[in-house]
Amino acid sequence: LRIDHEDIRDFPDYTYDPLPPDKKRIRLMKLYSGEVWGTKIYCELVEVEYDKKFHIPTEIKEGEADNDAIRFLKGNDGKEEKQKEDFDKLVKEWENVDGRKIQYEALSWSWGEGEEVYAILIKKGNDTFKKPVRKALALALKYLRRPGKPRTLWIDAICINQNSPGERNHQVQMMSRIYTRARQVCIWLGEADEDSEIAIKFIKEEIMELKNFDRISSNERYSQKWQALMSLMQRDWFFRRWVVQEIALAGAATVYCGPHSIPWKSFAVAVELFVEVETATHRLSEVMKRDEKFRHVPNYFEYVSELGASLLVQATGKVFRVNRSPMRPESDSSARKKTEKRQILDRLRETQTIDPLERRSLLSLEFLISTMFIFQASEPRDVVYSLLAIARDAAPFAPAQLGQDDQKLYLVMTLLDRFLAEKPFTVDYSRPFSDICRDFVEFSIKQTHKANPQQALDILCRPWAPDPPKGMSIRLQNKDRIKKTDEKRLGPPRRKWKRRLDRRVEEYQGTNSDDFEDVNCRARFKYAPDPQVADGKAWEVDNRETAAYFAEVTKKENSGWPVWRKRGDAELEMYSDSSWKPSPGWEWIKFRYFPNPNTIPDVEPLPSWVARASQAPFMLDHAPGMEMRKTSRANAEPLVGAPQDGRRNYNAAGPEKLDLDRLIFKKRPVLGHYSLFVEGFELDEVTDVVDASQLGGIPKAWLELGGWVDFDQDPPDDFWRTIVADRGRDNRNPPYYYARACKESVHKGGTMGGSVNTMALINNEQSSIVAEFCRRVHAVIWNRSLFRTKDKRLGLAQNVKAGDKVFILKGCTVPVVLSKNKKSSPRLEVELEQEEDRIELLKALIRKAMFRRERKFKYKAVSKDAQDADTKAAAEQKLQKSMSRRDNAFQRLKNDVEEEMRNEDAAKEKAADVVDDTPLLPRTPPGSETKKGAGKHSEKEKDKGPQCWYQFKGECYLHGMMDGEAMRKKFNDQTEYQTLELR
Repeated sequence: LRIDHEDIRDFPDYTYDPLPPDKKRIRLMKLYSGEVWGTKIYCELVEVEYDKKFHIPTEIKEGEADNDAIRFLKGNDGKEEKQKEDFDKLVKEWENVDGRKIQYEALSWSWGEGEEVYAILIKKGNDTFKKPVRKALALALKYLRRPGKPRTLWIDAICINQNSPGERNHQVQMMSRIYTRARQVCIWLGEADEDSEIAIKFIKEEIMELKNFDRISSNERYSQKWQALMSLMQRDWFFRRWVVQEIALAGAATVYCGPHSIPWKSFAVAVELFVEVETATHRLSEVMKRDEKFRHVPNYFEYVSELGASLLVQATGKVFRVNRSPMRPESDSSARKKTEKRQILDRLRETQTIDPLERRSLLSLEFLISTMFIFQASEPRDVVYSLLAIARDAAPFAPAQLGQDDQKLYLVMTLLDRFLAEKPFTVDYSRPFSDICRDFVEFSIKQTHKANPQQALDILCRPWAPDPPKGMSIRLQNKDRIKKTDEKRLGPPRRKWKRRLDRRVEEYQGTNSDDFEDVNCRARFKYAPDPQVADGKAWEVDNRETAAYFAEVTKKENSGWPVWRKRGDAELEMYSDSSWKPSPGWEWIKFRYFPNPNTIPDVEPLPSWVARASQAPFMLDHAPGMEMRKTSRANAEPLVGAPQDGRRNYNAAGPEKLDLDRLIFKKRPVLGHYSLFVEGFELDEVTDVVDASQLGGIPKAWLELGGWVDFDQDPPDDFWRTIVADRGRDNRNPPYYYARACKESVHKGGTMGGSVNTMALINNEQSSIVAEFCRRVHAVIWNRSLFRTKDKRLGLAQNVKAGDKVFILKGCTVPVVLSKNKKSSPRLEVELEQEEDRIELLKALIRKAMFRRERKFKYKAVSKDAQDADTKAAAEQKLQKSMSRRDNAFQRLKNDVEEEMRNEDAAKEKAADVVDDTPLLPRTPPGSETKKGAGKHSEKEKDKGPQCWYQFKGECYLHGMMDGEAMRKKFNDQTEYQTLELR
């Protein structure tokens, strides 16, 4: 039923009641019974709460005592009878919680790009409301509802208020609990078609009969069924980013496609067998060639292992090492409850709790993100956030949404995070995407540095980041769409303390009072005249509205600022000096560094040291002769490979380790760049570059640049080793027959078309040796260019140009290509950079101070009686000190601004001298000092340091310099390390 249908046109829109941020509560949708052909979808939303100790979803009973009141082992003196008594209490507590347990299923579906033009009807008391949903979700609900029986589901698009960023951040943090505690996950692939029906029947009736698998994988009579299975594996759901977490956390799952369904385990077995037989032998592609319907498409199932379904089955099978939870006993669903209860009680006796995730994560966050590039997300920030719950070294953390019930968790994750195996990763959709990228890169570097400091910077070479979004996050609600009814319903905020300084200088300026949240966010007291006290003034309640408050602040700013002066020997008094007014520099600094959010550019570019997902080796695209999409190669494989503990493909930097103290990130949004400072030395310079390889072919110009003139002779050793990156299959040393296979490929592939057609050799050549060699060549040269350096070495890189520099970085296992860019006015640019660095540091310090202040205030262990007994004088004294610190901070800021303006005026006057004659060397950035006794290298490094910056173009292969030889060259040439600024 469409949202504008005349039958429901007069129904009011549904509005959410806010979930308490200090509780572990979620909404569940009770889907009313109905038939598939019914047009109206009725449901009801109910709230449930996860028990704090056992993590079981339970009913909410108002006025009920906290179920955590019975504390296990509280006051335990170690005696056996006391332990038995405490255990009996714990069992009773568990039985009480288990009796109120709510069973639900979680829906996993693909949102798609359609508009919310269909409607569901939500019952709330005696009223009925309508809520818009996408067509895919409406179809899923129609097929999932049961005739004559309701069904309880958790659906992210309905059970989370998507217009509330705070609630969404909080729910993302609870995703692992939601999917782990679900009875099962329902996977909705969409409506059924002929291929889906054939594929599901093929899995159930034939593939699962393993004794017949060799027959069905070698007989062309089954080609139509294999094609149907591949079509099913290419449904949009398999390329959604969030499904990796949803399936990895699920205890059980069922795949639904229209009216058909199949257990996830059966589907996963079919995919594993499909991928295994095709990857190892290419047998199924050969079967397709023998069928006249498909023979026109060579290698029909090429790269099937890179499909989303294949990667999903592979990843979810190795994300966790599972220890069976007693909540899921080994016996099937028909096992007696007596056995299940005994297992649970045994678990309680051993650990005093039931862990909702009784399994251990095996994969790092860097591995998950850098290998899951085929999975897409409509919100770019979800590229990181969607995998936090299943990473071994990270955990989602939304500090602003943690309440009193999470006091211990909050304090542990903020104070003791350095001792945690799973480091807290902040989830905040309001932050710029470039900051999220920086956080992930820094997180990966620090985590890798602990075990493998020689390869900590390899993340710079692994493609993972999508294109930056336009404007704010789609998870954030546009202020223009906020309804007045929502504002009234939300009411005043819970915090009633002083105006928060994390609004920083923007709020102090009062640029637009309508942008502020609520009157209660500012100070609740003011210092006003009071004739009844000795000093004539006292603190009193401030009932002014925010607009009036900032109007008065602006008036004071225009008339004069309060100034402290000495009175007597030791006392200070405050008076108003009407002759003093803010300098023009203060107004300029506000306009430059604290702009109105509406003036921020829609697209914030990513720095070059964030590797783009567009450089990933595979992508899903349409192929000639096929109605469905096919996984095709888009780029060469990353030379650094996937992150694996204790293993690396190359060792260009030798034993040199990354020094974290010299790794610096600097964001300069006003100047428009995000800098990363690293240490490295220049190894070589690119002099000659030929065209990039197209579709994996070997251009004829490559043969000439490689020095291969006589094709009757074996190819030069450095040439054939370069086009396979001196590695064979599985990144081991190349076999000796590669030289002969290279010569055979050129003979049979020819160069009449301007390049050796390696694709035709793979598809048509009878020799499997030549085909295997060409596949390795594809993995190395696709879209890369061949170049030669000043020292006559051959190399491979992407987007490389003559004049680019080849560097070795500390902590990176492969050489990298950097493009040098000189600053037009070094002195002026460095001065502006230093000024903005100080402003950004000030912002960071204020945020850090307010974060600590809020934490102290929010979780101060003070009982209600103690709060009531707190005197008004003590509160006034605390507030007065706070306001005094704020005023002092702003005064220091004004002084710094005036000084910076004077420095800038002087810098502008000298800018011409910098361009015309001898440059005035600016102060060296942090970490760019050279070692004493460096001689001429020291002077050269000074010239390169602050006066230039580098664009990071990516990794490269440089023959003869991949396994530590560069370090010997550095020693012989006495080359010194320098600090490089990457933008």
